[in-house]
Amino acid sequence: MRFDRKTLLRSALYLLVLCGVLELTLQLLAAASPGVARLLMPPWGTPGWAATLPDQRLGYRLNPNYPGLDRNGFSNPDVPVQANIITLGDSQSFPTGILPHQAWPRRLASLTQQSVYSFAVGGYGPVHSLILWDEAVALKPAVIVEALYSGNDLFDAFDLVNNRGQLPELKTPDQDWQRQVREAETAAPIALQVSRMFGMGREVSHTIETHSAARSVGLAFWGFLTQHAKSYGLLRRTIQGIALLVHGGAWRRELAFAATHPEYCRVFSTDRFKTVFTPGYRNAVLDPADPRIAEGQRIALRALGKMHQLAAARRIRFIVAFIPTKELVFSNLWRDPSPDFRALTDHETQFWEATKEFLTENGIEYVDALPVLQAQLARGIQPYHASRDGHPNEHGHRAIAELIQVGIQRAPGP
Repeated sequence: MRFDRKTLLRSALYLLVLCGVLELTLQLLAAASPGVARLLMPPWGTPGWAATLPDQRLGYRLNPNYPGLDRNGFSNPDVPVQANIITLGDSQSFPTGILPHQAWPRRLASLTQQSVYSFAVGGYGPVHSLILWDEAVALKPAVIVEALYSGNDLFDAFDLVNNRGQLPELKTPDQDWQRQVREAETAAPIALQVSRMFGMGREVSHTIETHSAARSVGLAFWGFLTQHAKSYGLLRRTIQGIALLVHGGAWRRELAFAATHPEYCRVFSTDRFKTVFTPGYRNAVLDPADPRIAEGQRIALRALGKMHQLAAARRIRFIVAFIPTKELVFSNLWRDPSPDFRALTDHETQFWEATKEFLTENGIEYVDALPVLQAQLARGIQPYHASRDGHPNEHGHRAIAELIQVGIQRAPGP
């Protein structure tokens, strides 16, 4: 059957009108529903659309133009003039893999009926929090909560101070110790090792790529399209759904990935819970035998001590919230753990014991999320995703928010 030019042009026009109506409908739905907007937003790291921007002191900030972020580049509905509670932390305090309102800082606002502003960004740690301190206290809070994550905060602290030259006064002054740190770093840079472990063989970096002018224009157009076109988001989600069906579901896909990456993944599966552990990566950033990790721990504790002093000077209540790794939360349930899993949980337990001792000696308040997350498991609730993702799911975030609410309501004191 032949089509003349007019028929083809008419068909193309109808198709364009149909696409326009679809796009307008999706735009209206996204404007009316935060859930729909989240569903259709562009994926993190879309080519041509920078999720992060370089920052001289922090290394990077989130792009404030990215959907779901406020004008300062943080995950909040808006930027208030004043906030009663400030939360500082990393991706464990960010809506990673969940809806923004499910993240514990937002839940904390609902539970306490107080204004809460979150400065959490993936990859940040106590040193980043100290750098952000002036921005935080500018909101005149009564309480500041520092969420300390054992999964990578020690590496982040070491890297920002020793490799990126920020707040050098936090370094251990002992010259012999610094020599050991330099020798270890010269032999095998830890940032490269951690990047490979995190990427499971593929290096991951926050460096800004450079492109030719023509390619830059193309990437910018693609970034604009993926940012604003909700029909693109619908198409992407549809393709993802089809891919899951082809692979037999999300859990089968996780099993397939773990089978092809046995050096990085440990599958945990019972009749009640399913997930994938990554103890090799976690232990690489928590092993006290590595002088750089030990130095990162010292730096992190000094940063906590400094924040406590600064808070006390302004009569602001300062609370440290312990956020454990997924592996430690599940540790009581794995009857025959792998050697790398056992080493990780041993090292993490030692770290938390030393941290509690330091905070107690310095009169710093803290709350520990490990018991409440393990209590969820005891009730048959899984607080983490059934995947290699190490971030809490909506149940885990709810438990952390409730814990911190109780910590704020109780009388001040360590």
